[in-house]
Amino acid sequence: MILRFKFKKYGPVVYIGHLDVMRFFQKAIRRSNIDAAYTEGFSPHQKLSFAQPLSVGIETDGDYFDLEMNSLPDMNTLVKRMNEQCVEGIEIVCVTILNDDADNAMSSVKAADYLYYFDDLSTDKALIDSFFSQESFIFEYTRKEKTKTKDLMQDIYDHKISDDNTLTVKVNSSSAGNLKADVVIEALKQFGLKAECLKYKRTELYTTDDEGSFVPLMNLGEIYD
Repeated sequence: MILRFKFKKYGPVVYIGHLDVMRFFQKAIRRSNIDAAYTEGFSPHQKLSFAQPLSVGIETDGDYFDLEMNSLPDMNTLVKRMNEQCVEGIEIVCVTILNDDADNAMSSVKAADYLYYFDDLSTDKALIDSFFSQESFIFEYTRKEKTKTKDLMQDIYDHKISDDNTLTVKVNSSSAGNLKADVVIEALKQFGLKAECLKYKRTELYTTDDEGSFVPLMNLGEIYD
C-alpha cells in the first residue's frame, strides 16, 4: 500500500536543500509511529520518494511524496499526527491512498502551476497576454555556465492575470521538458515587461488523466485532510 502526501513549504525553511527536507520527513515519519515499509539489507531506509525537488529559496503550496506502508493507520487522524512532528514552515495538507496501478509521484508529474507576485501589473496586462498568445518564442538563456535555446511556447500551457497583481502560469514540468519558473520571468522582461516580480512560488503539480487533461497529483482517490 502506498500513501501520497501533499505538503506546503514556506518561510525560512525554504532555504534548506532537498536532501535535508527528505531527512526531515524520514524523522517525522518515524516519530509519528506509522507502519512505514523499509528496504532490506545492511542499511534499511523508508520506501519514500518525492515528486519533484524545488530550487532552494522557493516556496510551495503543492509538493508531494509517496510512502509505502506495511499497514494503514487511521486515515482520519494521519495528517494531524504528521503535522504534530513538523516544524514551522512545513505542513502536511492532505493524504490519499494510491491505487495499485498508479505511477509513482516523480514519473507522474507533467505540469506545474507557478504564482508570480508583482509590484504593479496595471500597465502590463496587454503585453503579458500578447506574450502568451504567441505560437513561438525562441529564448536563449544561461544556466550553470551553459547556454540553452528553447521555444518557450511549447512548454507553456496556460496563464491567468489576477486583479491582485499576480500571474499564474502553467508550464511543462515533466522530465522531458521541465521549464523553470525563473526562465518565464526572464523571457517576459526581454519581451518588454516593466513590472517588477517580487517573488514566486509553486502552487500545484499535475499529472494527466486518461483523456490527457491535467489533474493534480492528489486527485487520484479519496482525500483525507
